[in-house]
Amino acid sequence: MKEIMLPYILVVWLLVKLGVIQWNFRNAVISTGLGCFIAFMLFTAHRFWSPADLTDSTTVKAPHAVLSPLFAQEVEQVFVVHNQEVKKGDVIYTLVATDNEEEVAALQADKLAALADIKAIDVQIRNDKRNLDRLARLDDFASQADRDNLSASIDASQAGRVAAEARVKTIDAKIAKAQWQEDRNRVVAPFDGQVSITNITEGTRVGNMHLYDTSKKFVEMRIADQTYRNIEKGQFAEFYLDAYPGEIFRGRVHSLTAGTGEAMIDVRNGDQHVRRHVGNNSSSHGRTVIIEFEQPEGYNVPIGATGSAWISANKPHEKLGFMDIIGGAVVRLKSYKAYLSAV
Repeated sequence: MKEIMLPYILVVWLLVKLGVIQWNFRNAVISTGLGCFIAFMLFTAHRFWSPADLTDSTTVKAPHAVLSPLFAQEVEQVFVVHNQEVKKGDVIYTLVATDNEEEVAALQADKLAALADIKAIDVQIRNDKRNLDRLARLDDFASQADRDNLSASIDASQAGRVAAEARVKTIDAKIAKAQWQEDRNRVVAPFDGQVSITNITEGTRVGNMHLYDTSKKFVEMRIADQTYRNIEKGQFAEFYLDAYPGEIFRGRVHSLTAGTGEAMIDVRNGDQHVRRHVGNNSSSHGRTVIIEFEQPEGYNVPIGATGSAWISANKPHEKLGFMDIIGGAVVRLKSYKAYLSAV
């Protein structure tokens, strides 16, 4: 921020060198006091209307998926290496099967037995119906008891057929569940992305792997709470990253964080400790803003890269739009200074 006053210092130096003003105690006090006043006013105004992240904590982030948390299942084979980019559907790793194949075979055998029962029942129903027809043609020469017995047998067979069909459907559901569990042994990428450090290997029974969705990268920037009411969705923003010193990226405000970690309360029953409340909130911690951006062609903005950003916030009057120059200048100066940070 102090670099903003370099033009003022240069103007005062030129006026002294050219003899326009005489460098004495009175003029030195006036020049220095005026410079401090201008610096204070510009700094205060820009913090409200073109806020910049002076903590250099602006960070590139991305949503990620936790692939199959593992407890008691053994990893059979890992197919990726550190920081590998993968496509949707690529196999990340596989798990050792847990008797699913044998279970499916047993269920298939039960299904065949149920289907055979249905065929036998159909044959029995057809035979009973033919016998019933014969008795019906005999009329008075056949007893009513025989006809009633055959009708009851047909009804019982039809009920047995319905039960067998229900059994087949139950077996189909169990087979589908077993096959689904078998498919779960192949952990695949649910979207295009990039894995981080491959922290699991063959034989482990505990662990998991993260897959970052590189198509949904965003920037998280800190602002002071005093700036909160001046920030709105869609406002213009710029940021730099130490990974690309001297370069500026552009984006738009997506949203402000609805709450912070300090705002969380304990879900357990009981009162909050006062000293804990005071300890968490005695200092000004601000909040963060989510900035969405389009990754420029030919660039691979790394997840986790840090830098600084500024936002063109709402201003009391349109004539104060020049204040954006300060926010843009602060971030650009920080971007140039990023070259020295590597020393």
